[in-house]
Amino acid sequence: MNNYHSNARVIVFRLVLLLLILVPATLMSYKLYVLDYPLKGLMPVVSYQVELAMQLEGYGEDINVRTFLPRTDSRQRILSELNASGQFVLDQQTDGLNRLAAWKADAVEGQQNIRYVYQIQTKQLRYELPVGSLIPDKYPSKLSSYLQAEDGIQVDDPLIAQELTNILPQGELYIADVLARIHRHLQDKFENRNFSGFTDALTALKLGEASCNGKSRLFVAMARKMNIPARLVGGFIMDTGSKRTSHQWVEAYVNGFWVPFDTINDHFAEIPANYLTLYYGDESLFTHSKNINFQYAFTTSKKMVPRGDAQEALDGSALNVLNLYSMFERVGISLDLLKVLLMIPIGALVTVVFRNVIGLETFGTFLPALIAAAARETGLLWGLIGFVLIILITAVIRKGLDWLQLLHSPKMAVILAVVVWVMMSMTVTGVHFGLFELAQMTLFPIAILAITAERFSIMVEEDGYIKSLKIMLMTLLVIAAAYAVMSSLFLQALFLAFPELLFVVMALNIWLGKWVGMRLMEFYRFRHLIFAGKR
Repeated sequence: MNNYHSNARVIVFRLVLLLLILVPATLMSYKLYVLDYPLKGLMPVVSYQVELAMQLEGYGEDINVRTFLPRTDSRQRILSELNASGQFVLDQQTDGLNRLAAWKADAVEGQQNIRYVYQIQTKQLRYELPVGSLIPDKYPSKLSSYLQAEDGIQVDDPLIAQELTNILPQGELYIADVLARIHRHLQDKFENRNFSGFTDALTALKLGEASCNGKSRLFVAMARKMNIPARLVGGFIMDTGSKRTSHQWVEAYVNGFWVPFDTINDHFAEIPANYLTLYYGDESLFTHSKNINFQYAFTTSKKMVPRGDAQEALDGSALNVLNLYSMFERVGISLDLLKVLLMIPIGALVTVVFRNVIGLETFGTFLPALIAAAARETGLLWGLIGFVLIILITAVIRKGLDWLQLLHSPKMAVILAVVVWVMMSMTVTGVHFGLFELAQMTLFPIAILAITAERFSIMVEEDGYIKSLKIMLMTLLVIAAAYAVMSSLFLQALFLAFPELLFVVMALNIWLGKWVGMRLMEFYRFRHLIFAGKR
């Protein structure tokens, strides 16, 4: 009878695994081959979330801060914006091609923070320059300003003309060839230097080296000298992380199009997707009142959003996953939150692998996945720091509550309040010091943290500080691993397009539930006995 039940369990186990794999495989095949779903249309695209954090200190005087904000155009599209500026009032205006943002406040005292966050979707553009097209003699009057000299763009200086004579051939000049020769000359013959100050075109030419603004001004001066309209473009490169450096490149007018060039990073007639345009012209990115301590930083992270053109193409199709997105949005669940929900089972699978296969101990099975999900706003470093501080501070308070000999339920209620107090304190501290990642600690799962602090305190009492801290370190390691996997843009896009893949995750967990092999930690611990037995 025992053998019968054992065999039946094996058969059911295998059938369940097979079913959990066949169901998503069938649904995916049906979408791709029967309904002819375009895979590219199903996969969400990358957008960028940019946080501009400005920190300044006032001494009782009025303060003005001005900068540029991105605009929606054919290459970049603003999805959302958020302003958090405390006592500062934001005023936005449009000046030609530029969108100006000015923050003003009266009688500012002490350290203040201004935070502006926008989510933006961009795309790469590449142009094919016309071969055999001569430089036009005349242009529309609206382009006349892009052919004239400016303070930092000395179009009419003899040295600019002499440099062009050295790099351009004699005879008829084609616009594509002229731009290519100017670009290659500045890219190959001029050294890139990280100058923080203003470098005009003539200075860059004399030095034979420049930063992006010096090279760009020299490019514009040489193009305008050859009767090619050109203009400066300012913005920054949206690499993941924080930076205090902006960027400048050039656009030249060719056959009705403004074509981009970047002689610092060798982009000829193209602009990458991670270039964000903030302003046009020879402008300063920031201007502010004098005699204030002003600092700024751009922090960029990547997000997933559905393709704007895919909804219409797939609107009449059955099982349209984009309609699923819309359904969730109608009840207040954004695509970003849906992504987190889909990634939590992946994080839990990572935790199971570390616990059952590798053999690490953690505080709870699902805690690492939940903390990793909450850390999407704080970032991994501040998420881990905040997690450890909450657990340690709460454990100390819990020790005092034990001394009072309280009943368990009231004690847990007090611990829950302590967790909330610590998280709010971290948020206030983060806002005060401009650490906006730390300010997102309020998104952490409060009840789970309270229970974890209770378990940590009990473990300290029963097993001592060394073992407790050891398990804490292993928990942090698993949180970091879960965070890395859950932050994968590839996995996010894949599960947003094919949520039925969660069945495969379930199958893997069921398979790991039958794991009877030696864990890696056990193998390492008993390696001497294992290898001794083989001799």
